Amino acid sequence: MSVDTSQVLDFPITDSGPLSREARSRGYGRFAEAAEAVRALPYGRIQDAEDIKAVLKEQKGTCSAKHRFLAALAHECGHLEVQLMIGLYEMSERNTPGVGAALGQLSAIPEAHCYLMYGGNRLDFTGVAAGASSPFESLIEERPVSPSDLPSTKLAYHRRAIDAWARARGMDAGHAWAIRERCIALLANSTPHTDAQANAAHCKGQSARAGGRER
Repeated sequence: MSVDTSQVLDFPITDSGPLSREARSRGYGRFAEAAEAVRALPYGRIQDAEDIKAVLKEQKGTCSAKHRFLAALAHECGHLEVQLMIGLYEMSERNTPGVGAALGQLSAIPEAHCYLMYGGNRLDFTGVAAGASSPFESLIEERPVSPSDLPSTKLAYHRRAIDAWARARGMDAGHAWAIRERCIALLANSTPHTDAQANAAHCKGQSARAGGRER
C-alpha cells in the first residue's frame, strides 16, 4: 500500500517530550521526516525492546519497534488519532519477499504485523522490499494497541494465533514458531528500499535547510 505521508500524515514536532527531543536532535522537525527516516532504517530486532527510542539509538528496527516509536511520537505531539495497529496476515513469499526459503512446502504462515492507522488509511513504515501483493490483501484481522502495551501484547497475541493455526493442521506449535522465526531472520538480512533511503536523505536535507533559515 503506497501512501504519500507528506500529504496524509504530517505535522511539526514541537513537543518538549523525550521522543520529540530525540527526533529533533537528529534533524527531524516534522513527523513525515522522522517517518521516512525510520522507514529507511535496516530491518532488524533491537536489543532493548522496552526503550521506545531504541529504533533511533540502534539505527534499526522491526515493524514493531518502528511503528511503536512513530505512534508514541505522534501521541506525544498531541495526535492521538494516529493509532498503532497489530494485524494478523498470511505471510508468504508473494507478499513478503525473502521468506520463501524458510516456509519450504508451506504456502504461508500467520504473521503479526504492526503499522499505523490514520484517517482510515493503513500506513506501513517497515521499509522491507515490496512483494507482488500487499500484506494487507491477506489480512485476517487487526486491532489497535497502545505503544506502551505492544511488547507484551503482540507476543502473546501472535503465539496464540500460531498455536491455533498449527493445531488446525496437525503441526507442532513449536515447529511452526521456529519456521516463523527463520522467516524473520531472513528478513533481517534484507536492505531498505532505495527510494526510502533517498526520501529519508531528502527529508533530512529539507529539515537542515529549514533550520538554517530559522537561525
